[in-house]
Amino acid sequence: MFPNHFVSAGREYCTYDRPVPAPLFQKSFTLDTIPDSAPLIIGCTGFYELYLNGENVTDGYLAPYVANSNDVVFYRRYELAEKLHSGENRLSVLLGNGFANPLSTQIWGHDRRPGRAAPAFSLDFMDGRITAADMRWKDSPIRFDDYRCGVLCDMTAGDDGWHDPVDAEEPAGEKRFVTSPPIREVRRLRAVSICPGELRDYRVRDEFTSLPRTSAAMQPAPVCGGWIYDFGENTAGVPLLHINGQRGQVIHLQFSELLLEGFVDYINVDVYPDGCCQQDVYICGGGEETFIPPFTYHGARYCYVHGITPEQATPDLLQFLVLRNDVEVRSDFACTDSISTEIFAACRRSDEANLFHIITDCPHREKNGWTGDAAISAEHYMYNLGAEDCFADWLACIRASQAKNGALPLVVPSNGAANGCVVWDSVITALPYYAWIHTGDTRIITDNADAMLKNIRRHLSLRDERGIVEQGMGDWLPVDAGASEYASPLGFCCTVTLMEMVRMADEMLTAVGRHGDAAFCADTWHTLREAVRAEYNEGGVIGVGKKNGKPTYRPCQTSQALGLYAGVFEPSEEGTALDTLLRLVREAGGSFDCGFLGLRVIFHVLTDHGHADLAYRMITKPAHPSYANMIYRGETTVWERFVKPGGRTGSHNHHFMADVSAWYLRTLMGIRVNPERDNPDRLRVAPCFIEAVEGASGWYKTPHGKLTLRWERIGDRVTLYAKAGGDVHVDYALPEGVRLVKE
Repeated sequence: MFPNHFVSAGREYCTYDRPVPAPLFQKSFTLDTIPDSAPLIIGCTGFYELYLNGENVTDGYLAPYVANSNDVVFYRRYELAEKLHSGENRLSVLLGNGFANPLSTQIWGHDRRPGRAAPAFSLDFMDGRITAADMRWKDSPIRFDDYRCGVLCDMTAGDDGWHDPVDAEEPAGEKRFVTSPPIREVRRLRAVSICPGELRDYRVRDEFTSLPRTSAAMQPAPVCGGWIYDFGENTAGVPLLHINGQRGQVIHLQFSELLLEGFVDYINVDVYPDGCCQQDVYICGGGEETFIPPFTYHGARYCYVHGITPEQATPDLLQFLVLRNDVEVRSDFACTDSISTEIFAACRRSDEANLFHIITDCPHREKNGWTGDAAISAEHYMYNLGAEDCFADWLACIRASQAKNGALPLVVPSNGAANGCVVWDSVITALPYYAWIHTGDTRIITDNADAMLKNIRRHLSLRDERGIVEQGMGDWLPVDAGASEYASPLGFCCTVTLMEMVRMADEMLTAVGRHGDAAFCADTWHTLREAVRAEYNEGGVIGVGKKNGKPTYRPCQTSQALGLYAGVFEPSEEGTALDTLLRLVREAGGSFDCGFLGLRVIFHVLTDHGHADLAYRMITKPAHPSYANMIYRGETTVWERFVKPGGRTGSHNHHFMADVSAWYLRTLMGIRVNPERDNPDRLRVAPCFIEAVEGASGWYKTPHGKLTLRWERIGDRVTLYAKAGGDVHVDYALPEGVRLVKE
């Protein structure tokens, strides 16, 4: 089924100091008649673009996938009979580095990945009529390409003719077909403003990186004399350059999230050599030309364009193609308080900008598949987008990277190191769990059940004498704090996360009939709960900490919210636990101060205990820290961390703080999905009619239908309008006096 004879252009692979052009493989063939079927199967260790008779027939961008080929090798199928014609035909494959050859020396050791090599591919066309070994290659105009850095395309470059391919070692990873939708253009942005401008000069700021300041592949754009294109929103994708240029004209496209003090500024992603930080370079061949860089993408709002004339600086010169996996949009939300509508849109934009085969952390600096980030975001991803097939493909990579002892890497794909960190490892349960709840498909459970149990047992083996797991990282990036500054005890965060993992596993394993394993998880939940209560709880307050016989922790918002969310407290303690949380919020000026674990649950906890209006005020208050303050400060996506005005947040496009989007759908619209865990087409609708909101509207798609909701308040009367289509079944739980109108 899978062709396994892999070839490449040679043994040498591209580096910053020794750029190697992307090879173009080609084979001409003659057909007397056009066959009814012309199947093509292609697998690749890097990226490819597939052409037939000069037409790009590739199924999406960055094909086939982003993976470590030592773990998984992805293939795609094509049917190309309709693209053939009688007589001579030409099949071409352009290869890009992808994850076969990650150049990025500063991005967590990817350049040290075992098996790093020039990209290779295997192909079978028309049932063996053409294979990869039958094709010859030459250098393409793509003289440098990197998934994270960018592309240099020189249309004036020559080549030294056609060459025979070199046999490449067959990759060791599991062979499988991609099941998730391809990455495609979903929107096209035109600049909202174009003006002369400058680029911040980083050649005088060596303290931010130990990398060499120039690359043999690409040179940094001159800092003066350029034009700033503002596309109006922070997003992810590739440029479309259309130019009538002079032969040899060099155009630099430098992308950035930030415009600071009038300069295009990319210091927050400056972990690459100058010239290789989200930059594409195009050297014109002359005349009318169109260029879309292959094998890369950028997270950006701004583009500094250098090398064009004032006459060329037009809206038609440059557009931005917004990309993501072509999944279904599952929901929408808006309300009369416009700031909430903008917050929801920013969350959605961050989710989409980080759906590029894997769930990335950010689309600019890292493009890394941080497992903890995805675990925290799994629920709101499924509320927002039909990402279940993306989850399934990435989980195959996660399973393949699992160590024998059950530990997982912090990043997948990775350089092979499995670190083992409870919060981050929870990805192996969270992704299947929320995909199952929203789709009802149990295959994602059966595929991952053994891996999740192996991981759970790994962490149970690391418990100390208190029965506590205390390893790795906890409540990541609290407000105004550094990465290692946690208010909530690490052991509490880890052990409660493990409680949540076994709870989810219990439900999933029960659903697929593995009752013995489910019972083990249920018993383990009680054991872990008792350990947490003994070590950290004092009558509903998390903050005792008996390590070394001394109180070592103070109560904090994250600890109280997590304790309430995870069922740590006895019913008699919940009043004290809630009062303590409310007191901590008051002491913080009515604001949250959590990291990503706390922000994932605090608004839901407050809502479930009758304080939805407080949660709404915390989200929308104008002052820092709040989501509204982020929008008022000009953001169109969600920050990596909440920082005071004047502070540096790092990334401006992270999804893991965006669970507030699910809160809007669950609270203001009241949509609870599959409440009994038996039917994803069953919804429970129980909106909270927030005092500050006069009305809201939204919709949600189940696997077999769509529910549209709208409510409005006129005086003391609230009316909810609902329209359910397809197989959607709705159970309404409305406050007394609310009028329900079914449309």
